[in-house]
Amino acid sequence: MNEPLIALILVLGAYLVGSIPTSLVVTKLVGNVDLRDVGTRNIGISNLTNQIGAWWAVPVVPFDIVVKGTIPVLLASDKMLDLGVGVEAAAGLAGIIGHNWSIFVRLQGGRGMATVLGATGALSFPLLIVYGAVASLGVLFSPWKDSAVWWLIAVLMMPVWAVLLNLPVGAIGFCIGFIVVTVLKRMTSNSIRNADGQISAELLRNRVLFDRDIRDRQEWIDQQAGT
Repeated sequence: MNEPLIALILVLGAYLVGSIPTSLVVTKLVGNVDLRDVGTRNIGISNLTNQIGAWWAVPVVPFDIVVKGTIPVLLASDKMLDLGVGVEAAAGLAGIIGHNWSIFVRLQGGRGMATVLGATGALSFPLLIVYGAVASLGVLFSPWKDSAVWWLIAVLMMPVWAVLLNLPVGAIGFCIGFIVVTVLKRMTSNSIRNADGQISAELLRNRVLFDRDIRDRQEWIDQQAGT
């Protein structure tokens, strides 16, 4: 089997594994709850913890990090198949895309925050450290405690860190690709329209910057609690 075909199979496999709706499966098995019908209607970890408790994130998070994120990148690396950094990056992105737009649940999904940790760490552990540090330090020590904004800043800074760390072009491409994936996911949020079926520039701006339909975080939390 030639190398391009192996690379293609690996990337497609990473997408399919990434598409496994882990949180949705766990909540259905444990609480007979369909995350698509409750809370934020997002099938990611945050909605899972809100519906059945934080402890049930324990089996979900390692699966999303390691199986969806780390393993596809490691398989493509020189430690396994030696397909090159470009394929490593593609496999990592494929796992994240699968998590965000799962083929098994009509292209719905979570935000891929756990999966990107696994993929980034497998590509470059120093990159993972600085990526997480930007958001964590921002939330902990800045006057602005909105984590969604700080995670967006951390994502936007990833290519800069990749260049400063002298990482290969493929790794820089991964960072740029993740920016695109993050912005698209926030904008669409499983539906391009809000709960009233409307779409506007303000809605899209709020989603990109704050990862919610309105600017006020507490009001948004209260709205979701009442759904």
